[in-house]
Amino acid sequence: MKHKLTANLGLKLLSLVVAFVIWLLIVNIDNPIRSALFRDIKIQVANEDSVTEIDKVFDITSAETVVLRVTERRSVLQSLSRDDFVVTANMEDLNEMNSVPLTVTCSNPNVTWDEIQIVPSSMQVQLEQKKQSEFVVNISVSGQPERGFEVGRTEVVDGKTVQIAGPESMLNRISQVVASVDVSRVRTDQRLKAVLSVIDKNGDSFTETQMSRLQVMDANGVLLSENTVLVDVSLWEVRSDIPIQVEVDGTPAPGCRVAGVTLMPTSVSLAGTPEALEALDGRLVLGEAVSAEGRSDNFNSEFDLTETLAEYTDLKLAAGTDPMLTVSVQIERTGDRTLDIPLSNLEVLNRPEEMVFTFSPADVISVSIHGEVAQQPITVSDVRASIDLDVCKEAGTYTIPVKVELPEGYTLISEANLVVTATEQEPLTELESENAEE
Repeated sequence: MKHKLTANLGLKLLSLVVAFVIWLLIVNIDNPIRSALFRDIKIQVANEDSVTEIDKVFDITSAETVVLRVTERRSVLQSLSRDDFVVTANMEDLNEMNSVPLTVTCSNPNVTWDEIQIVPSSMQVQLEQKKQSEFVVNISVSGQPERGFEVGRTEVVDGKTVQIAGPESMLNRISQVVASVDVSRVRTDQRLKAVLSVIDKNGDSFTETQMSRLQVMDANGVLLSENTVLVDVSLWEVRSDIPIQVEVDGTPAPGCRVAGVTLMPTSVSLAGTPEALEALDGRLVLGEAVSAEGRSDNFNSEFDLTETLAEYTDLKLAAGTDPMLTVSVQIERTGDRTLDIPLSNLEVLNRPEEMVFTFSPADVISVSIHGEVAQQPITVSDVRASIDLDVCKEAGTYTIPVKVELPEGYTLISEANLVVTATEQEPLTELESENAEE
């Protein structure tokens, strides 16, 4: 038996080695060793007390994430994700170069620390004196409340400011502190929780790591839990089509008068408390009168409605409402009048039978006239208006003067015109011709 086991021992050992080599080849072909990159792995800071104990604070001056290069078999790499790694900066290891070496652990036991390369391998910090400053809280509203309502007033419950303590360089970068509240589908006054965000002077929000370097307290110095505050949100009712009223004062130039006032727009949408809206008595009166003092010609004036609403309490323009108002004032000489002559009163001369005509304006012709004040008032029936279409023998658009005949003592201030569009009349069908003959 012993002889059988030891017979051809060299050949048996060679066979074993060959089998092992073949196994290695198969393993390396089917499951080779490779490298993979895992990016944006966040650095976790440990033992921060080691810095605060020496009355210092620190600010991270290098990147807050790292890239890991892992070298392992393909089957192991395929089972890994970013969440399997923890990269730690232990502040107790801070050296004289203000650098903290980084360490990494992996939850997968098949991966050891020597198979992981960290880039960069250390975190750079800057030690500073601790500083505390006061900042006003700006409230940012998102979302839309129930239809027919808008956010009227917002107010931080525990005061308009917060105290922030941290590295001096970080506090110097702060531009504003914002409390964000979501009012989606809100239909009554609410007290909502708002998360504070810190915005730097470039308009970027502080990262989660940067926020962890700060202590945020309310106006009384009480540390805020999870950097949140309570915000009271008041909803105002929205009312549309509120007429705007404008007063005109001053005396026009001698021999002139104010003939009319036109507003654009004529009404406005407002949001306010029920009491404030009722106090309007159904109209918004422009706070500043329009002066026609010394005017002899028509003129326009523009007003910002937000300035008028600043004089009211608990009122504002509804969202999307243009604040600009244009007031057009018509000035006429004494004895001047503008008559609107219906188009049906217009006498049409030399109308080509083969053409179809449309007129613009399509309803009335405005005619400006002047007469002595002592004269008998003129009416539309006293005016004869006619137009000659002899030039409209071909299809096209024509601007044709209107001939206006006035009673004695009246004169035309400016020429009146009509825009006439001529198109060829379509031939009648046989049935239409028979009906026309009947």
